[in-house]
Amino acid sequence: MKTFEKVLEIFREYLDSDQEAEVLPCRKGYLRVTWNGDSRYCADGILSRTLDELFEVLLSDYRGYEELRLTKGCREVSEDDEKQAEVLCRNLLGRWEEESK
Repeated sequence: MKTFEKVLEIFREYLDSDQEAEVLPCRKGYLRVTWNGDSRYCADGILSRTLDELFEVLLSDYRGYEELRLTKGCREVSEDDEKQAEVLCRNLLGRWEEESK
């Protein structure tokens, strides 16, 4: 069964690693917030009205995070980097799809 807790479980390693990303339940759905270092102001926030929307937002964030990790932020993302990130994302997507069964 798809739940907010399951989304957090699937992305736990990523959310624990990325100290600038945070996910919160709210009245209108789920809010993914990114912080800009130690600033008291958030850099951005995206409201997801459904768990599937939240999953897609976090999957996109995760892909970017992994591409940055692979390139160490020192070079352009290569085709090989994209393929590696895609494999990681497919694994998370498979876990999410299992929750629908």
